[in-house]
Amino acid sequence: MCFVIVISSSGVAYAANTPTFNQTITSGGLSTDILDASRVSVASPSATMSPKGFSFTCLTGGSASTGTLGTDSQRLYVVNPSGANNGWTLTIAATSGATALWSDGGSNTYDFNDAGTAGCSDGADADTKAGQLTIDPSVGTLTADCTSCTTANITKGSTSAFVEGTQNNVTLLNAALASDDVWRGYLTGATLSQTIPAETPGAAYTINMTLTATAL
Repeated sequence: MCFVIVISSSGVAYAANTPTFNQTITSGGLSTDILDASRVSVASPSATMSPKGFSFTCLTGGSASTGTLGTDSQRLYVVNPSGANNGWTLTIAATSGATALWSDGGSNTYDFNDAGTAGCSDGADADTKAGQLTIDPSVGTLTADCTSCTTANITKGSTSAFVEGTQNNVTLLNAALASDDVWRGYLTGATLSQTIPAETPGAAYTINMTLTATAL
């Protein structure tokens, strides 16, 4: 005897066994920081200028106090995780603005942005002793710190002196539109030169500065 076995479909439709996974990676914001060689933020970054003895004459040119902005242990970083696709700038300015002064914490102060005789005589502001700070980023070293980015189309700023009301900040780096949209890197070795006016009292002076990264 022959048996015929018939299997019939119930007509039920089953969902596809190929799920789609979705994920979004958002762009981060442009930022700047001062990091050490391990990319750890430096708690109290500083730049030490060369000490000078008391002088009855203005210390300028080759006699000015000098220093370095950005060392291997205090790198001036810019991080752009596709947050500034049209380019960006890195600038530095006095934290307290154009009227800030070098100060010993007491009554002794002098200026960082007085253009009178290149910082040797009190100019138009006439607010305190003279003095002028010059920064030269062009002699520094720019390093890209990511696997897929380069320093192409990122230029170092030119030597610039602070001038109250005219040059209130100095450009350290300028990234053009054609620069990498995803970028991380740092500047080291920019030079500092501070004219010290005549008869500045002997003391330990400080001034606070702030780095700013700005999207274009």
